[in-house]
Amino acid sequence: MKVLALTDSLAPWHSFWIRFGQYATALPWATTISGNVAAIEELGSGDRLLFYRYALEWGDLAARLQAARQRGVLIFSDLDDYLWQANGWTRERLVGCTRALRHCHAISCSTRPLLEQLNVMFPGVSLVLLPNTAPQLEAATAASIAPEPNQPLRIGWTGAPWTRPGDLALLRPLANWVAQRPEQLRLVHVGHGQGHLGLADALGLPSDLVEAHPLQGHGSYLQNLRFDIGLAPLAMSSFNHYKSSIKLIEYSTLGIPWLASDVQPYRELCDQWQWCGRLCSSPEDWIEQLQPLLEPLRRRAEGMILQRLCQQHASYDSGVEGWTRLLSANHWSSPRA
Repeated sequence: MKVLALTDSLAPWHSFWIRFGQYATALPWATTISGNVAAIEELGSGDRLLFYRYALEWGDLAARLQAARQRGVLIFSDLDDYLWQANGWTRERLVGCTRALRHCHAISCSTRPLLEQLNVMFPGVSLVLLPNTAPQLEAATAASIAPEPNQPLRIGWTGAPWTRPGDLALLRPLANWVAQRPEQLRLVHVGHGQGHLGLADALGLPSDLVEAHPLQGHGSYLQNLRFDIGLAPLAMSSFNHYKSSIKLIEYSTLGIPWLASDVQPYRELCDQWQWCGRLCSSPEDWIEQLQPLLEPLRRRAEGMILQRLCQQHASYDSGVEGWTRLLSANHWSSPRA
């Protein structure tokens, strides 16, 4: 059978690579990844189509999907965010995406709250929970995270600050505390975009107090997660309620201990892993929870525990197995037109 993964962006830093692209080469079938909607016409009976999000240039995707379904193509989609509350999505784009999703045999998503919401929105479509997992790491990536001797402790955050100002505002007291100790501590950011809001600006710090690395593709990005401690702020909001714990998973698989907001996605990970977690509810919590990790033996021991728990509960292989089960199944009922 043919498998086509159609994505609204082929940019190497797009979330498509986290949700599906990184697993594609490990699946038991050859998978074509494309942004060209016309590729759907090449699919026939028994083939699989997975579309990720929706691009306006695709036009009436719903009509193409209906025709493909009539040819016997099995149609899937995947969601990692509650797009109907995402910044930057116009009404036209949301309508096009919503109409297309109604033609799926199954929709996968990364979190249980998102699955519950989709169940209300798309009652005629099968839903599958496919949690995010650890990435597959090259040996060079794993080796690159060892802290350098006689250097300030590296405290890092990954992401695009211009999309997360509310989350980063939670870190301002911690950032000021760190900035007062430049010989001991250093803030690091992976995901800087030239011409966009930087982490230093979002935290109210001079730019020279934050080591910034540019926005990069998924594999290159992992090479730059050379932190001693990772930060995962997440403000309480409806949109964030549906977010996954991918940031904590990435930190953990690299053996990086972390501090995180005390919110639903991160509490759920701690419950699943039976890990107390360093969850922060107030500005003071971030500083208080950081201080024990300044001790090298405790920091490294905690990182090793998290690495083991990540492998046990969210391994890369479990992601491959989940996608294999989803795309190989033939039992999907016909979705509503």
